[in-house]
Amino acid sequence: MKQENMPKADFVVSILLMGFGVWVVLHSFQMPRFKELGANPLSVPGIVPGILGTVIFILSLVVFIRSLTRRGYRLGLNRQTLKNFFQDISLQRMLLTIFICIGYGIFMVGSMNYYPATFIFVLVFIILFQFRGSEDVSARGKMLLFAVLQALLAAGIVGAVFRYLFLVDLP
Repeated sequence: MKQENMPKADFVVSILLMGFGVWVVLHSFQMPRFKELGANPLSVPGIVPGILGTVIFILSLVVFIRSLTRRGYRLGLNRQTLKNFFQDISLQRMLLTIFICIGYGIFMVGSMNYYPATFIFVLVFIILFQFRGSEDVSARGKMLLFAVLQALLAAGIVGAVFRYLFLVDLP
């Protein structure tokens, strides 16, 4: 992205992040408080999401104010800028990343074991973003082998850290 477009991007993204921060805080208040069990108010499940949502909101508010001082609200939207925006390869890659992550979170985690789900997620992610059809067969084979190795290591190491270090039962 060009440097002169950063205030515009900051303006739009900060609004989205402020909304997300508010959403997280509101949902953290809806989490159980375990008052009937006499739980310490600082140990309730919603405390960390509430703090993170508040921090996201405050930091995005700072970015929003900074974008206003740099006149980021002047988006200059017209048909050509929208066309250029949607044809931008970085937007397409970001949307593909969001799609893959949502697919992993909604359809894979919980419906299958964590390790194969994470292996498939990492492998597909690497292949989609690293595969070059113009490379020769040996280079593609090396990339595929490296992708499988990375996916195995990522699924195994991250799973082991959560299971044995953080003591989190994985699906």
